[in-house]
Amino acid sequence: MIRAGLLFSTLAIFPAIFGWYQVWLGITPAQEINLAIALVVSFLWVTELIPLYVTGFLVLFLELVWLIPGWGPGAPKTITFLSCYFSETILLFLGGFVISSAISFYGLDVSIARFVIKNTKGSAFLLVLSLGFATAFLSCFMNNTATAAMMLGLVSSMMKSLDDKSPLRKSILFMVPFSANLGGIGTPVGTLPNVIGIAYLQEKGFQIGFLDWMAFAFPVFILSVLALAGILYIVYLKKEKSIQSIRLLQVREENTSISSEKKWIAIGIILITILGWITSDWHGISNGTVALFPVIVFFGFSLLDLKEFRNLSWDVLILMGGGIALGKAFEETGLAKNFVTTFLLGESSQLGLFLFFSILSLSLSCFLSNTSVANLILPITMGLPNELIVPAAIGATVGASLAMPLPVSTPPNALAFSYGGIRSWEMVKIGGFISIVAWVFFTLVGGFLMHHLQIVDFSNF
Repeated sequence: MIRAGLLFSTLAIFPAIFGWYQVWLGITPAQEINLAIALVVSFLWVTELIPLYVTGFLVLFLELVWLIPGWGPGAPKTITFLSCYFSETILLFLGGFVISSAISFYGLDVSIARFVIKNTKGSAFLLVLSLGFATAFLSCFMNNTATAAMMLGLVSSMMKSLDDKSPLRKSILFMVPFSANLGGIGTPVGTLPNVIGIAYLQEKGFQIGFLDWMAFAFPVFILSVLALAGILYIVYLKKEKSIQSIRLLQVREENTSISSEKKWIAIGIILITILGWITSDWHGISNGTVALFPVIVFFGFSLLDLKEFRNLSWDVLILMGGGIALGKAFEETGLAKNFVTTFLLGESSQLGLFLFFSILSLSLSCFLSNTSVANLILPITMGLPNELIVPAAIGATVGASLAMPLPVSTPPNALAFSYGGIRSWEMVKIGGFISIVAWVFFTLVGGFLMHHLQIVDFSNF
């Protein structure tokens, strides 16, 4: 695999050294270098030949030592790419990470899960539906994989008492990862593609508020989770003769060493932050600045310790910075506009591009990391005419989180598959169907709400 990576990188860089891309594609020297860098890092992101965050650093390294020196007159300053690694969007996601850490540290996730699970009144359907909504809600603010791992861990003791072919067991193993994927689209900080997409839009001067995003995304994931529960009921739970196993449900006990006073303080800080994000359009403080509040308060008043600070997902922030820096290069060199012109995308309507990029993103994410897909597709959308950028970018962003047919499609899928008891073809059947259903909800309900909120204009198609 390493040899294949070196071979591909050589084949991508070699033509750029001798100016062959300029001859073949009619592009400028800066665009040629940009293309070579994009090919190399895209290959590394897709194959994960080296850690993703290292590839994020590689983007910056190549831009500073190759792209800028080879640009010639009019080259941007190094700060143009350096600033991508600590931008407004990075701060926003950092705040999300701190909230996620606090939710886990103070056992708020366990409290929510125990509450919804213990109030299912002996109904297998209500149990699965409650698990779905609890998982989806937590995924709005927590890492999808961590949420899925936590929820599966909470019910693992129950699943051990169930046969591998138990309809209830299969339903749980499908509901939890799929809900984690769907819940991620609910807020701007819910999943990496959301943050990357918003970052690109902000670079182009388009601001989508926290509340505006939730206004069109929340109904989509709520309807999708309901639809998923209905599908699982028809396929599995309808056949469940006995639900005695639900009474065996045990979940991890809450941590009693943490005082209830500190828990309520943590809840208050989280709610203030969320309220600050939701009302950012009213008070005028940017979401990135609001995100500094939980960082300063939780660590400044020792509500979270140095260990928790070190355990934040700094690697993910570097990965995001690399994606944003690559997109910045696409914009600065004009390579994105070149792609748009070549494929005549600029002549399409807002609705047409919204549908096209959402389908393209969803299709690729079935086999590739949704983060990789966002990093691959979003730079191209930035080359569109201004009036077409927003619908194309949102379509590509959300579409990347709706792909769930295979164990390799998302980390939560792979995690659930590792528990055993479900086969690949079963995941293809359920995951493929809910992917289509969620896409329909996104394009119809989400599209209608975005048009109503004047985020996009689908009146001309």
